[in-house]
Order: sequence, then structure tokens, then C-alpha cells
Amino acid sequence: MSFVRKPRPYSSGLPSAPVSAPRAPRVPKEKASRLQRPRGPRSSWAGAVTALAGLGALLVLVVGLSGLWNAVARDWQFRSAAAGVLDVVR
Repeated sequence: MSFVRKPRPYSSGLPSAPVSAPRAPRVPKEKASRLQRPRGPRSSWAGAVTALAGLGALLVLVVGLSGLWNAVARDWQFRSAAAGVLDVVR
């Protein structure tokens, strides 16, 4: 086995294929004036994510209001029961 480094192919720095002539710069063509029709609303991921965020916020609001209502109702029942106990004690 030899530890001599073997030369790489194409290591001379010259390109392996013949070089073609450079292309001429492109001249932009004038676009034909087409009738621009107005586009309707397009569905996109951003719209879907926004709608889901809105529904999530609505759900949080409904659950929060429900919990608040339950707390108020429970307090009202407790005060009513306490008033009944006080009436019995008197």
C-alpha cells in the first residue's frame, strides 16, 4: 500500500468543457396591455389562522363568562342559605 497522494483529475484549473460565448443581455419586452379583472377574496393560511384565533378567543370569553356566572350564582345561593340559617337561629 502506498501513501503517495494521487493527482486529482481536472486539477489543472482548466474547465473540462469548452467555454461558450457569453449571452447578450436580455432586453425587456413591452407587455401587452391586458384587461385587469378585479380578483375576489382569496382563501389563504393566514385567513384560516386568523379565523381560528378569533374562534379561540370567543371560546375563552364564553368559558370565562360562564365561570363568572357560576361563581356569582354560588355566592348568591350561599348568602340565601346563610340568611335562612340566621332566620332559624333568631
